[in-house]
Amino acid sequence: MSKNNNYIFNAALHSGVTNSIINGICAWLLSGGKVHLPVYGSGGVFADFLATTAILIFILTLIVMPLQRKKAPANMQVDAPLPAFYKAFFSYMSSFRNSVIAGLLTLYGFVLMALFLLLAFPLFEITELSRLSYSVSKGVLMGMVSMLVTWPIIYIAIKPANGQASVILGDKS
Repeated sequence: MSKNNNYIFNAALHSGVTNSIINGICAWLLSGGKVHLPVYGSGGVFADFLATTAILIFILTLIVMPLQRKKAPANMQVDAPLPAFYKAFFSYMSSFRNSVIAGLLTLYGFVLMALFLLLAFPLFEITELSRLSYSVSKGVLMGMVSMLVTWPIIYIAIKPANGQASVILGDKS
């Protein structure tokens, strides 16, 4: 695994595991007293998953972006080309303010999560979740969202201002 990929993998894994545990515990505590939670309608998990996705991505972006800008080496060296997926979908964001980047990533994540949930719940014929299923699925899903969104956040944060197509992550050694 290259230095870039290793760095991003570790950052994404840390973010994903942390958010998975926090969201799972919060879901368990906030669903106390409920045996089953409906997927749609009042108190449904569909809206809860979408709202949590939006809030998670927005806050995560606003926290991780400045941290990664500080962690990136002061003088970036050309090492490896930026991934094509990043260039196609995220490279235009690097010149925006953090709040705008957070809003755009939130919009992307919200749409993708809505599509995923609209396909997954009917496909698996899920109409309600037990408290345990809800807590576990929310924890796992939000952990995955956190892992997936950390990757473009890091690349956006460290993209060189001079427009070079390559960067090194981590230490300068």
